[in-house]
Amino acid sequence: SRMDHHCPWMNNCVGAGNLKHFLLFLIYTWTCSVFCLTLLAWNYFFCADDGCIFQIVLLQLVRIMSILSIGTFLFTSSMLMNVIYGILTGVGTIDRLKKKANNTLNESDEEPIPLTNVFGIGPKWTWCLPIDPVFHDYDVVMGYSTPQRLLREQMRDTSHNVKGGGSPSIVGSTVTRDSYGMPV
Repeated sequence: SRMDHHCPWMNNCVGAGNLKHFLLFLIYTWTCSVFCLTLLAWNYFFCADDGCIFQIVLLQLVRIMSILSIGTFLFTSSMLMNVIYGILTGVGTIDRLKKKANNTLNESDEEPIPLTNVFGIGPKWTWCLPIDPVFHDYDVVMGYSTPQRLLREQMRDTSHNVKGGGSPSIVGSTVTRDSYGMPV
């Protein structure tokens, strides 16, 4: 099912179904840490006013927040690079670690993951929003079919065969899809 890795910080597995949400989580966290560092640096280094004298408690809090922000910035930068590398190469985290241990990383034959398989087929302005993506072919993106979907398709095909007296024509037909991109 295209699992990338288990994230202990979110206590959840990251894979094809929630890669967009994980990537957005990292981008939002990275952006907040950069914003926090910018505010702290601006107030700490560029304060030339006489009223900008920090009390000892406030000075210690600024130092602690700076350390936390730098740590968050470095960690999320590392994770962002890891996820983007996985998207660009098509090799997930676990697979990359296995191939690295076996010295077969250069022998990868995976294709890059299309951005529509991460962010969906919706308008590009929805890519930055934490909404579920709609995929063109849910089974291809997920790497599996659910029994409910297979049963629903079998029932649909049976009803087409009974009504139409034969198999339905695929050429030129339009497929109605549900909110997850599955044909209904």
